[in-house]
Amino acid sequence: TKFSKKISKTIAPSLTKYGTINKKSKRGVAGVLCVAVCDDEELVCTGIEKMMEPYRKSGLLQSEIFFSGEKLWEALERGEHYDLLFLDIELRNMNGVEVGKKIRDELGNETIRIVYISAKQDYAMELFNVRPMNFLVKPISEEAVLENIRKAMELTDINKTCFEYKFRKQTFKVPYGDILYFESEHRKILIHTKTGLKETYGSLSELEKETPEGFIRIHQSYLVNWIYVTHWKYDAVHIKQEHILPVSHTYRKNVSSFLLQNS
Repeated sequence: TKFSKKISKTIAPSLTKYGTINKKSKRGVAGVLCVAVCDDEELVCTGIEKMMEPYRKSGLLQSEIFFSGEKLWEALERGEHYDLLFLDIELRNMNGVEVGKKIRDELGNETIRIVYISAKQDYAMELFNVRPMNFLVKPISEEAVLENIRKAMELTDINKTCFEYKFRKQTFKVPYGDILYFESEHRKILIHTKTGLKETYGSLSELEKETPEGFIRIHQSYLVNWIYVTHWKYDAVHIKQEHILPVSHTYRKNVSSFLLQNS
């Protein structure tokens, strides 16, 4: 069928990237995308799971269903690992926005990719602080689900790759997913990470060419990782509520377009 042909084309490159998968592996094992679907409508959950079936059969994906925000949050608190969440907003009691805020604020987890799903469209500003990867309006199409799976696979792979740099004749590595932003200070590059400040030498413009998708230039002196942007306006961005960085006039149009598209 047309659908199966499309699936085979999209899975092929992923198999090459992720290699051979142990189909009995548990959640959190490298190479397997771990997905949770949370919606209080059983048909929505089973529908999304059915759309993911080709990836599951290929060993590239494992999934789990939750019918309430409370059950999903209990699993996350226990330490269950998920790379991607399809999360309904209008859940009873603990809704999807509350779960998302707990993930970001209480767990401090910025790497889980959240795709919100809803029957309504007017949640844009309410969702910004949760930094979702996408927002889907019901009814959800197979194409949209598969596109978000592919995107999550790419981003999960990026978070595991490392930025390699030298300082005082030694070579170091830091995962791109741990980098908040790069700062240029004359010939020095300051690497602001979740665990502290690191240094190297070079050009921010050259560095910009090497960084993966998700890093955006906001100023002659700053290159930021958008997943840590918690608030923004036309002339500044907030990084994890701790750093306020200026957006120069040269980059304002690109920054606004990028953040609106990805928020």
